[in-house]
Amino acid sequence: MKSGSVHVGDEELAFRDTQAPYVNLPVPFTGRIEGGLQDGHKVTVLGHVPSKGEKRFSVNFQRGYNDREIAFHFNPRFEEGGYVVCNTKQLGNWGPEERKMQMPFQKGSPFEICFEVDSSVFKVSVNNSIFLDYVHRVPFDQVNAISIKGGVYVSRISFQI
Repeated sequence: MKSGSVHVGDEELAFRDTQAPYVNLPVPFTGRIEGGLQDGHKVTVLGHVPSKGEKRFSVNFQRGYNDREIAFHFNPRFEEGGYVVCNTKQLGNWGPEERKMQMPFQKGSPFEICFEVDSSVFKVSVNNSIFLDYVHRVPFDQVNAISIKGGVYVSRISFQI
């Protein structure tokens, strides 16, 4: 396990990797989150969106290796000017969509998505800019897998707390 620290103003924030990162992933990809998600967990996805091809991709925080139980579905769509859909799937059924009518990704460009788990929300930053908060609809401690699908290349997923 690698440790390190980050300086924020006068504060030094310590962090540590909670598991080895996933590197140069085939998409679609599903991988285990060792020990499940916890309050304070930070999951960082590095990759890039190809300039041609599919018009959407998704990052799912889910229970198990099937997609019947998805606590958080983060789904950028390069359609209608670009927007991001967020949702939760329980027992195979989607809940009400939340749409953010803004597109923080550019086709052909690299990105960094940081998902921070808070007691009440997933805090999502894209390229070091706060993008959205998604209120938990199901207990996040049941989440033990991450999956990525669609038109995206993923170079690394790292896990820290």
